[in-house]
This record gives sequence, structure tokens and C-alpha cells, in this order.
Amino acid sequence: MRRILLLLICIQSLGILGLYGQELTLSPYSRFALGDILSGATTRNAGMGGIGIASDNYFSVNSINPASYGDMYFTTLDFGGFWQASQLETPETKGLQKTAGFQNVAFAFPSNDNFVLTAGFSPYSAVGYNVTTQNAIQISDSTFVEQTEYTSSGGLNKVFFGGAVRLLNNRLRLGANFQYSFGNTRYEWVKQVFEPDTSIRVPAFRTIQIIEDAFLSGWLTQIGAIYVDTLNADNYTMIRLGAVVDYNLNLGGDRFTAFTNGVVQDSSNALEVGSAEIPTKVGFGVMLTQLSKWSLGVEGSFQNWENFKYFSDETQLGREIRFAMGGEYTPNFQSLKYFKRINYRAGAYWRQTYINVGGEPVQDFGFTVGLGIPAGLKGNRPSQGRSVSKFNISAELGRRGSLDGNQQLSELYARIRFGVNLNDRWFVRRVVD
Repeated sequence: MRRILLLLICIQSLGILGLYGQELTLSPYSRFALGDILSGATTRNAGMGGIGIASDNYFSVNSINPASYGDMYFTTLDFGGFWQASQLETPETKGLQKTAGFQNVAFAFPSNDNFVLTAGFSPYSAVGYNVTTQNAIQISDSTFVEQTEYTSSGGLNKVFFGGAVRLLNNRLRLGANFQYSFGNTRYEWVKQVFEPDTSIRVPAFRTIQIIEDAFLSGWLTQIGAIYVDTLNADNYTMIRLGAVVDYNLNLGGDRFTAFTNGVVQDSSNALEVGSAEIPTKVGFGVMLTQLSKWSLGVEGSFQNWENFKYFSDETQLGREIRFAMGGEYTPNFQSLKYFKRINYRAGAYWRQTYINVGGEPVQDFGFTVGLGIPAGLKGNRPSQGRSVSKFNISAELGRRGSLDGNQQLSELYARIRFGVNLNDRWFVRRVVD
């Protein structure tokens, strides 16, 4: 087990070092606010519609609600990645693009005093797109083609440290995450003017280029609670009520802008010191579960981006509202038959994003399925030292945006996530007769 942990830590270290070269998103919608805010869901949660506020995560590190750390009894390593294909469609054209990358790594260390410590690293937001527009313009009674190319890359990463404690005879879990976010984004505009109907695309005038680099960093805090009560003691059926608040401080930083037309380069007064304040997010969830058999949950969250400011830029953002539901079924957790120990998961979600296009909020919805595949062949019996480690996989099909109304951009995406969670008993006091 320790050799496996060491190997995965080394692999993950290489993944972290390579994170800065990845394009975690290729969506034009990522140009708003801080970009695409990436979910903190594990691969297990992702297979259940992304729910996690009231979720029972006994064998994986669920950072959606830090109170869920209180469920954990094993030293745990979680690791995940993803692959995504997106078809972008406008009224004039459509195109397919693909990307893949690192999703998360997290550790959990339970104690014998109802307290659990966690630490992890993952991307927090991502910006990445390459869009080209062309328009006919008049210059001195002549018609030309003006082409503008917009590109961006980068985003924010996060390192978090958290903990949870079990109280009231294990009925109440309280948890907190302290997260340090940091990173940079680069935006580039390139404008060229061509003569129409020419086979050789040579600019008729000088190319204008504007490059903007922004660096941000700061602390964010997340607190959560989960209350667990028994509905039926005979078959271990329970209800779980969860709540979480993401309280976000200002991210401070600076932005540098440079302009050039191939002859003159102007960067005077281009350094701007400012901040970006991420609005507070609240969420609530409820889950019904029969221990080691099935679980079904629903949740909702709210975040108001209307007053969001990015350095000196005024933004036109809205309120983000998200609802999700999902569940998991295991035929027989302790069976010696392998396929009866597989976890089967499914879910769905709907989100009104904070992005407004033409006065209309952009909608995002999708469906998910997933599997939890046991790593051990001898059965899940932790009291007998048998493995509860799993290979997890989830698939998601969703759509963001629409060709109707003023949006004129639809993104159909398919995302596959894969992960490993390794569980072991550490710090066990041995008793010798």
C-alpha cells in the first residue's frame, strides 16, 4: 500500500508541474468573470450529478462540503483527471474541440478522536478560447475585411487545508476548508485588415496587438455542517441534511497591458493594481441513504455575481442558481462476487449561470452516470483488512447556451472523468495477547 501511495504521489507531482501547460477549457463562455469555475466534486460525486453538500463520502475526499470529512475512517488518497470533447455551434458554423487534464488530488488523515484532517490541490478556474471574427469595413471608399482574433489561457489554482469533527454521538459533523488561490490569465487581441478576394492573405495595414496579463491570489474560506439521523434502525436507513457557505475574500493582484502595431510598442501606465471579489456562495442538500446499499440526494446552491468587479472593469453578470440530484446503488457491499460490489451511479443537474448574453442568462444542464470499481478481488470487509479502494469513472453529457434569442452560441459537451481513491488503516494501536 505504501509503495502505491508513493508512486501516485510522484505521478501527481508531475501532474501538478504540468498543470500550467494545460488548457482545462476551450469554451468562449470562459471569457466572463474569472472563467469557468471548476467543480470540486470527486469522480464519485460527478457520477451522481455533482451532488456533495449532504453526500456520504466514507472512502473519498469530498471538498464540496468539508463537513463530509467527518465520515471518513480511513487514511485516503484521491486522485482524478478528465477528458472532454465539445461541439461549439453558431448560426454560421460549428466545430469540434477536445481537451484533457488534471482534476484534483487530496489526502485525508482521520484520528482516533473523531477528528479528520485533509489537504489537497486542484484547479479552481480556467480560461481558454480562440475565436476569430471577420467584418467588412470601408476605408477611403474601398472595402476591406477586418479580422480580429481573441485568444486566452490560464486560470486560478487552489491549495486547501481542511478538517472536520464529529459531535453529538456522531450525529453532527462540522467542517472547514481554508483555501489559497493563485494564478494568472492571459488575454490577447490581434486585429488585421485584408483586401477582399485575394488568394494571399497579406495584411493591408499594420497588425495591431494587445496583450493583457493578470495575476491574482488570495484566501478563501468554506464552512459546512451535516446532520445525520436514523429513520429505520433495522435496515440502517438514515437521513442527512447538509449546508455549506463559501465565504470569499478579495483576490488581490496586478494587471499588465501592452499595445503594439509592429512599429510602436506602448506599455506606459499599463500596470494596474486591483482585485477581484468572488461573491459568497450558499448551498443546501438532503440525502436518504441505506448504509452500504443505496443513497439518493438533491441539493441547490446560490451565488450572486451582479456586483462582481474585475480590476477597474465593470461587468454585466447575474445570479447563479444550481439544482442537482443523483444517487448510488450497490447490490452487495460485502459480497465475495466482484460485480455485486460495483457501485452504480446516475444523476442530473440544471444551472442558470452568472453569464448574461443579450440580457438573457445562459443555461447549463446535463446528465451523468458513473461506476465505482473495487480494486480488491476478495471483498469489502474493512474489519478483516480487505481493500475498500476503488477505481472510479463517470460520464457526463450536457449543453450550455443556445442558438435561440440573443446568445447565438451553443456548446454541447461530453466529459469523462476518471479517478482513484486508495484507503488504508494508519496509526492503529495493535493489541498482542
